Amino acid sequence: MANQTGPGRPREFDLNDAARDAMNVFWDHGYEGASLPDLIAGTGLSRGSLYKAFGDKRGLLLAALDQYISAGLKATADILSQPGSARTAIRESLLRYAALSSNQEGRRGCFVVAMATEMAAQDAEIAERTGRMFRRLQQLFAGAIVRAQASGEIPDRDEQAMARTLVCLMQGMRVLGKTGVSEADMVRIVDHTLRILD
Repeated sequence: MANQTGPGRPREFDLNDAARDAMNVFWDHGYEGASLPDLIAGTGLSRGSLYKAFGDKRGLLLAALDQYISAGLKATADILSQPGSARTAIRESLLRYAALSSNQEGRRGCFVVAMATEMAAQDAEIAERTGRMFRRLQQLFAGAIVRAQASGEIPDRDEQAMARTLVCLMQGMRVLGKTGVSEADMVRIVDHTLRILD
């Protein structure tokens, strides 16, 4: 069903689909390298529709970034909140990152890391959004660590420090994956890192 922009004025595209398509353009070209013709071709929107829906190129990037962050956090939260062993859930979440950091997807890297690297030093809003995502990841892992500590799976140590280390590992894996590291090597990194929880 088309979205409504006003009485009797249907929008003939889905904002989430457009943001996802734009994300792929930014991911391939970077923010500065993504031209308006690239974004028009990638989203299938006209110049007028793009600007009416998102305001400008930066608004389109923020929508794409928000969509990527929301999906990534949900995937992590779903794994870490599964019933059963919290330590196993932590490992499964890290193994998801190992898979994302391998093969062709690994070579593409992480969209958040790419935008943070390109823009965060000059753009406070990008820095805030990406920093908030990393902080939320840390809290998700800290919560799982506390659960594992309560069940005796992990010693009672500083859960925030351990969670921060895991987040650093995950983002490092996404960068390392751009160089073509195999999934088997990524899994070995995960298993070695999990020793910090012992």
